[in-house]
Amino acid sequence: MNTRDLDYFIKLVELKNFSQVAQAFHVTQPTITFALKRLETQYNQTLVSRDHSRQQLIVTEAGQKLYQHALVITHELALIEAELTAPETITFGLPPIIGNYYFPTIVQTLADTGVMSQLTTKEAGSAALLASLQSGEIDVALLGSSGPLVSPDLHVTRLASFPFTLVMSPDYHLAKSKGVRLEAVGQTPFILLNEGFVHEKAFDWFAATESVSPNILYRTSDVSLVKRMVQQHLGLGFLAELAVTPEDHLVTVPLIEPNQPHFEISVVYRQNQVLSPVAQNLVTHLEHLTQGG
Repeated sequence: MNTRDLDYFIKLVELKNFSQVAQAFHVTQPTITFALKRLETQYNQTLVSRDHSRQQLIVTEAGQKLYQHALVITHELALIEAELTAPETITFGLPPIIGNYYFPTIVQTLADTGVMSQLTTKEAGSAALLASLQSGEIDVALLGSSGPLVSPDLHVTRLASFPFTLVMSPDYHLAKSKGVRLEAVGQTPFILLNEGFVHEKAFDWFAATESVSPNILYRTSDVSLVKRMVQQHLGLGFLAELAVTPEDHLVTVPLIEPNQPHFEISVVYRQNQVLSPVAQNLVTHLEHLTQGG
């Protein structure tokens, strides 16, 4: 099979116009026509029919099936090319909370292996990095999740787990509590991380479990801003325990709801990925951390 024929066919299904497909690939229209004929001959199926009365192309059922498979095939071919031609560096996904509060605790271990100089870091939220990992844009990532990260196309090793907590000023009336339920804060306003952060999903879980509607004052993507606003007595925060340090002069109070989600940190890469020696070295040392190494 000429894989270029699949590229032409995908675009033909999407544009339904031979001339436009030819223009997109900078080839002649007969090139696209012959590519379609080769595919139809190979599979002994009519893939595209022409409705002359409406002057439009109709993709047959067989054509729709081939289109779906062709998307997968061309995606995998792109991943193969990227992996085989990539230089000996690793594109490493690192979300901000993990990068600021967890990664510094392990960076010396990685530096001792010599792998740090071969990392190209991409910073984004865990959801965005997960999509980049699955598309092949990054090689390995440390990802956060509200509970175990499970996906059949990913190899996942959990490194650490931290509880979600309420963050408050030391003089807040619940600051000395050993544990509270979300409903105990009443209508005290919350300053939360915005959509796209793992924290949002966890906070929604607590609210739904206790059937409460928290008073949300403000949402932001800046963890430091959340803590500054809490320091200024503007409300409460909701953060994984690792994101609050003694230097913040804030109090974290555990939530006591049973079977609650935790902030899980995992090292993740694609299941079908053949790791380069550099990437394998990184993954091995990260996974070794779970064994107390």
